Amino acid sequence: MNLIIAEPARWNLKTLYSEPIESVLSNELDELEFTLDPLLNSMRQLSSTSNPIKSEELSLFSQLIKRIEKADSYYYCLSAETPRHPGNTSLYSRISKLKAGVRSLMSDLGRQLALMTDEQFTECSSLPSIRPFLSDLSTLRKKSQSLPSNLEDFATKITGLETLEHTYIQLRNKLQTYIEDGIHKTKLSFGEANRIALSDPDPDRQKQVFQSLTQTLEQESDLFASVLNQITSLRLALCHAKKRKDVLDESLELSGLSRYTLDTMWETIDSLLPKLTHYLNLKATEYGQEKISWHQLKTQSHVSTQIPFSRAIEQVIQTSNQIDPAMGNFMHQAAMNGWIDAVPSKNKPLGGFCAPFISDGESRISLSYDESIESGRILAHELGHAWHYRQLESSSSLVLLEDQFSMTIAETSSIFFQLLFVDGMIQNSKDPKEKKSLLSWKIQDSLTYVMGIRAAYLFETQLYEKRSSGPLNARELEDMFLEAQRKAYGDQLSEYQPFEWIKAIQFYRAYVPFYNYPYTFGYLFSLGLVEVAKQDGEQFAQNFNQFLRETGKKSVEDLALQHFGLNLSQPDFWYQSIQRIVDDIGEYIHLSTT
Repeated sequence: MNLIIAEPARWNLKTLYSEPIESVLSNELDELEFTLDPLLNSMRQLSSTSNPIKSEELSLFSQLIKRIEKADSYYYCLSAETPRHPGNTSLYSRISKLKAGVRSLMSDLGRQLALMTDEQFTECSSLPSIRPFLSDLSTLRKKSQSLPSNLEDFATKITGLETLEHTYIQLRNKLQTYIEDGIHKTKLSFGEANRIALSDPDPDRQKQVFQSLTQTLEQESDLFASVLNQITSLRLALCHAKKRKDVLDESLELSGLSRYTLDTMWETIDSLLPKLTHYLNLKATEYGQEKISWHQLKTQSHVSTQIPFSRAIEQVIQTSNQIDPAMGNFMHQAAMNGWIDAVPSKNKPLGGFCAPFISDGESRISLSYDESIESGRILAHELGHAWHYRQLESSSSLVLLEDQFSMTIAETSSIFFQLLFVDGMIQNSKDPKEKKSLLSWKIQDSLTYVMGIRAAYLFETQLYEKRSSGPLNARELEDMFLEAQRKAYGDQLSEYQPFEWIKAIQFYRAYVPFYNYPYTFGYLFSLGLVEVAKQDGEQFAQNFNQFLRETGKKSVEDLALQHFGLNLSQPDFWYQSIQRIVDDIGEYIHLSTT
């Protein structure tokens, strides 16, 4: 398969809509608003009758949901290109209002369905025209009992969360920090400063920018603390209104994961923590120190190997082909058809994202590709998300994807392809020094998932517990996060990452509380699936794709047992996955002594 991509690609957004890019989204929102408002009124009138189900209305509503989701993803891509565009706020508000209308109507419909007897519901839903919506209607009917009685207040709180997330993004985009070289003073955006602080080849510049960014975040911490306090307050109120045990309970339901399995995963990590922190002690010895800092851990496992964009894409295709040629063909299509924007930009945040356009069978991926192994990993990760979205057929749905999307499965898909890429790089390396360097980098990445992400989970757990008693100031939030990091890393680092609670957007997401443990789950689950793929051969791809297609339809534990024969509620699986990280540490020690 021959790729003609010498430089990082630019995505093509023009193929998603036929109109000029400057006006297309506004025009689409005009039409959606014009069509949706009368439909909402009509369906609300219908939902107040004894038979709230009308197939024509449901079909039209489902089509509009697809268009709203497409417009939402399109806006996300446009705002990534021009984060400070003056029209962004207006567009965001209009999309949020459309989604709020969808959710409000679904709540109304669910309550009315719950008033029906089982016989009435069965009779209404037996019509062939209703069957495409039966799963959503059944779910709405079942969930209606947990909805608050005051739906208007409920919708207001949801909109408030969306607004606060947008406020956080705006505040973070406006952050500026400065560095001086004795002559010039350079202004850096948050994304640019964070990237330099962690990946610049000059260690002195890394440290300078890291310290400067820390100072900037400390100066602005009160403002971000205010936003985070408002978000946690609203979320706690919603949790109470829905009569849920706690905020984690809602997250686990969305993720399709039981609390028992999550606790089993964390407990197994704790049991093997001394074997994992052995690597931290080993690195400290290599640096001639008693302990290393978080910043050293993240930056001194630097890999000098450069990987051009074309080679990274080829590597992703090659390792995907080993699982299923259809996967490799898909990755090739994504690269050649303008789905990827990999051009470095100071406006792009650290990391990347994948925006789904499911009704078009496409995605759009954004990252700053700098020829580092890390940017290759991010590319593979986001392409894994795109493959997941491709498996989700554009079926008739009455629910927004973000309200039923299992993050545990989402991160499993993305990290699975990421691991294939990383392992392929290590296996293909012929230079012992390079192999050791790549292995060290992989181990550091593993520790981020099982320790760094664990810290975020511990912090968020404490956040909701303490916020229920009153607001928390910036200093209290910072102390909480530092303490969470000390526990997660076994207190084996000399210094920890400051102000992570400001840097990480996950804490400010409107619809995804606890967007941390899905990464740890996805990483360890993917480690196990890589081994399953080696054993099952061609059958694995079929099972894996079906597993992804059933996202949200069953619990992730049921799907893992059904498609792979894996019991995730038992510690054995998690032990074996974590042991693979321990084995990598052993291999690193071997390479260090030969």
